[in-house]
Amino acid sequence: MKRGTILVAVGLVATILAAAGIWFHHHLWGQYSKQPQGVEIVAGSTAKAILTLLHEQGLMPSVLAGRIYLRFIDHGRGLHYGHYVFPASSRPVDVLEILLEGKVEMFSATIVEGSEAVEISAQFIGLGVGTQEEWKGFVSRVDWISEAVPDAPSLEGFFFPDTYRFAVGIPAESVAHHLVERFEEVWAEETLGGGDLWGTALEIVTLASLVEAETSIEEERPLIAGVFANRLQRGMLLQCDPTVVYSLKRRREWRGRLLRIHWEVDDPYNTYRYPGLPPGPINSPGRAALAAAINPQATPNLYFVAKPGGGHAFSKTLAEHNRAVARWMSSRR
Repeated sequence: MKRGTILVAVGLVATILAAAGIWFHHHLWGQYSKQPQGVEIVAGSTAKAILTLLHEQGLMPSVLAGRIYLRFIDHGRGLHYGHYVFPASSRPVDVLEILLEGKVEMFSATIVEGSEAVEISAQFIGLGVGTQEEWKGFVSRVDWISEAVPDAPSLEGFFFPDTYRFAVGIPAESVAHHLVERFEEVWAEETLGGGDLWGTALEIVTLASLVEAETSIEEERPLIAGVFANRLQRGMLLQCDPTVVYSLKRRREWRGRLLRIHWEVDDPYNTYRYPGLPPGPINSPGRAALAAAINPQATPNLYFVAKPGGGHAFSKTLAEHNRAVARWMSSRR
């Protein structure tokens, strides 16, 4: 082959490669989206199907360019499923990198200490995660907690209060299960190396829910746990007002005001009528309440009553307690 022919061939190849490079760069780096755009990548979608979807949405000018990028430049990474929001001015290569890194759209949810399962369910339903029927079913999934708390009557008390971040579009069951897994993590941390517990896991978490319902003051939690522990040891009724409220809610009879007559409601969660702890937690206690219930503070007190200015007055005897109640009642007049 003549030297001139070789030079022509080399020049032609170089021209083709340069043109291909320009084409490739233009279709991945040279174009921009004009506005933010959300895209749902369904689990199980192939790379070809994802690229085709992006092309249909105007985010990927060339499916071929996208396939070449994934084949030679993705370094073995895979495209992640989920809901994405691509910002305005995203280049096709930016879209691909977001998918390869799995930067799905996220949302936050904070479960407050002392929340009941029905409240937690409503919170996530309001965020578009699951339905009322689904969450009703999740509350009955005691198999999720069976290893840590084998005798739990439901998952009331085991959707752990915390701040969570989830991917938009996550299945509701995955969310509910994660809340329980978070409880198991905290429970393991709080009981690690603590020796023998004074009761079963169910009893301790149930006591923690009563403590959570009675006070939000940090230093009072171990003391209130100690008062309840004393009453349990003596066989006294716990007479915990929040258990009466919970009983009324279970019966759909709660009207927003607790009256003395409600102390007589015939419900196993009513600690004015039934001795010992309720059958299970009445809310989801936080870490501090769990810690207090695991190690109740030693105290001679058997009674406490809420003070008008906040906190509680603690008493050793019924006479002292009655005087504290009288002072509280007089301050309200």
